[in-house]
Amino acid sequence: MAHSSPGNRLADAQWFNYGNLLMQSTDLDEMRASVADVFKPHRLTVAGHGNELHGRLHHTRWANLSLNLLDYGSEVIIEPDQLEDFFLLQIPLQGQAEIECGGRQFVSSPLAASLVSPTQALRMRWGEACPQAILRVERTVLERHAQRHFGDAARGPIEFEPEFSLTSAQGQCVMQLLPVLAEIMSTEAHPLRNPLAFEQFESTLLNALIYGQPNSVRNSTMHERRPLAPFYVRRVEEYIRAHLQEPLTIERLAEYGNVSPSTLFAAFKHCHGVTPMALVRQLRLERVRMDLLSIEPANGLRRSSVTDIALKWGFAHLGRFAMEYKRAFGESPSESLRARRDTL
Repeated sequence: MAHSSPGNRLADAQWFNYGNLLMQSTDLDEMRASVADVFKPHRLTVAGHGNELHGRLHHTRWANLSLNLLDYGSEVIIEPDQLEDFFLLQIPLQGQAEIECGGRQFVSSPLAASLVSPTQALRMRWGEACPQAILRVERTVLERHAQRHFGDAARGPIEFEPEFSLTSAQGQCVMQLLPVLAEIMSTEAHPLRNPLAFEQFESTLLNALIYGQPNSVRNSTMHERRPLAPFYVRRVEEYIRAHLQEPLTIERLAEYGNVSPSTLFAAFKHCHGVTPMALVRQLRLERVRMDLLSIEPANGLRRSSVTDIALKWGFAHLGRFAMEYKRAFGESPSESLRARRDTL
């Protein structure tokens, strides 16, 4: 009986197409070199007798993340040792792979990915028909993100439990985000390419990893929660108001306030009744309304639209934005704009 796997959306949606095909080859050395350019130098051996390599590598990248499809079309042994500079989440779309990582051995399949940390020695044996979707996250990016959340406890290397269940809550969360990432990378006009929107999307993906998958930092300590003085709340609030058009995440705000995200979250809820990011959205909605109500005659030029103004303030999901705006101001954004134009 066929099993539906969490990776089906990645496989069936055909994000990996001719436009991002980096290499297709039957030559072992050529394939090894191409994979090394995207990841790192490694040993690659075709296993068994009479097996022929029919490899292909697709590669896309946006900001600090890259999404890849690697298929050797043959049973192979891959020995990169330590990855050193990046994390890999490897998701078999079919077949099985034997993974030896960080002293652990397990079988990876469409129901169990492998999450490899830079400091863990890695050796793999991929089955004959085992194409894998691979997310690469730069080490500096994920470790900096972890430090924002866990403080001094995350100053050293972070190592994840390498067996990553795709049927778990964290696995399902990640597998909902990866098709969105694929859309962002393959669609030039995608609204989440806006720096404000993409930083928040990237933060959501990294949070799914550091809070969902067991790792050395989260397991080693229950970091202390210091009481947050009102001074820090005011300091962060002033920062928000002064930087509304810049990418703002809970991690960046907590770092500015010199506290953990959970502490900042609790303090804002106590002082303002809303979370820091809810305040960001509230203030941005107010700026949108100010822009809509202050549009001047176009003088022959194209007037700003609701979409232009919403995207300017980081609202990439226009349907959700319209609902939030109407809830806040009792009218739709288009009604505000129409009322302003009727007075001009």
